[in-house]
Amino acid sequence: MKLHIKNSISTLSAAVLIVAGTVTGSCTDDFDNINRDNNVPTSGNFSLQLNAQLRSIAFGQFDFNNGALLAHQIGKTNYNEIAQYSFGTAEYLWNSLYQNLVNIDDMIDMAKKQEQPSAEAIGYILKAFCSSQLTDHWGNVPYSEAMQGSKNVYPKYDEQQDIYTGEEGIIRLLQRADDLLATSKDQLPSDIIYEGNRMKWRKLANSLRLRYLIRISNRMHDVRTFDVKTQIADCMSKPLMESNEDNFQLKFLSDASNRCPIFNLRSGEFEVIRMSKELADAMIAHNDPRRHVWFQPTPNSAASGKPVYDGVPNGCSSTTLQELNITQNNLSELGKIFTRPDAVYAVVMNAAEVKFLQAEAVAREWAAGDAGKLYTEGITLSMRQWQIGDSDIQSYLNNPQNKYQSSKSLEMIMKEKWLANFLVGYEGWYDFKRTGLPKQKMPMDNRNPGGASQIPSRFYYPEAEQAVNKKQYDAAIQAQGGTDDTNTKLWWE
Repeated sequence: MKLHIKNSISTLSAAVLIVAGTVTGSCTDDFDNINRDNNVPTSGNFSLQLNAQLRSIAFGQFDFNNGALLAHQIGKTNYNEIAQYSFGTAEYLWNSLYQNLVNIDDMIDMAKKQEQPSAEAIGYILKAFCSSQLTDHWGNVPYSEAMQGSKNVYPKYDEQQDIYTGEEGIIRLLQRADDLLATSKDQLPSDIIYEGNRMKWRKLANSLRLRYLIRISNRMHDVRTFDVKTQIADCMSKPLMESNEDNFQLKFLSDASNRCPIFNLRSGEFEVIRMSKELADAMIAHNDPRRHVWFQPTPNSAASGKPVYDGVPNGCSSTTLQELNITQNNLSELGKIFTRPDAVYAVVMNAAEVKFLQAEAVAREWAAGDAGKLYTEGITLSMRQWQIGDSDIQSYLNNPQNKYQSSKSLEMIMKEKWLANFLVGYEGWYDFKRTGLPKQKMPMDNRNPGGASQIPSRFYYPEAEQAVNKKQYDAAIQAQGGTDDTNTKLWWE
């Protein structure tokens, strides 16, 4: 099958692309029959399965709701439970990720049987990504015994440290993927992101490995299977994302099944999404030109002919907003670019983030390099990703507030990385949990059951896990403090 769409969501039929994900994915008595989507090919054509998974993963990472709320990139004037730290199970995400992993394991098995090491490597990359999403949302999750079908319908929950650092863990999968891609000569499968470009897949494998090594860096001295600093240096010696052409992303299209999901929002759903107060303050203070793309001036200021941008404090109830006399007319809503069906990309990882990952490694003296140069390159890449002109980019870089200062290195790097990952999954939230940067104000109406001073770190496990896999669920709870508590810190925090 020849694909003509570069970095775009494939227009393959919905029957092939839609992944059902209607059960928990970790266990069920009818695992083989239920957890394999009959609409996705399970043999013969690796590319068809691959493109279905790429679409599912990319769509899932375009986050204008919970992830962006927890990162304080956006705020809401209603339907604000997540921003108020009233968490649920996020069972829909658990189901989707495990369904992806079932299909990806099928792809890896197919690649091995057909002796396609490059396709096998791509499977490892996608498996590592989906597994990281699971453990970073819930902590301990089924991993080593998951996706075994009827052979094991009660998989144990692996500890997060093992999921990341074990011999079959995330870091090793990505290292193995790059090794296979670097040494294999077989033809890569057609795909709707990189079009079978071997070097771009290698860059993704190494860039993701760097992301996850930095993520677990707070616990580097607890890792026994490898030296984290050595791994970071190894990553930075390998091919990494360098330009926006390397971004792991899909462009939304104009047809109904592949539109930007914001375009499909009903009246009232779009209007409650607003710029967050913390993002507005940061962008205005630094004269960030991306604000003109991401958001619109407040309706009142636009009507007066003197446009300004302002945001809503995170976690406000509608009652509190009334008491503060904050109305939607005084708040900036998402930019017009997001109201078009095909104007933006669903981004899973971008080159700007990779520059900031390297900058952090250098600033912390984990690797050699020029942190200031990497910081500047990251800003430039992010600006160009959003079509900011060169003169505006240079003005931003020339602003004394934005010039790299080694005395404020981590604060500056993390602030720019937070901006570069605007609407990219939960990446801003993960970074905040790891570093506390950029600093966040507590929600004005904090509904955290652990108390108003608590900041959650994870979601509750799906209720189905308690019913179907209770013995292993109970063991996982005991390993994480004895209760299924959203305030339980993850291992890497």
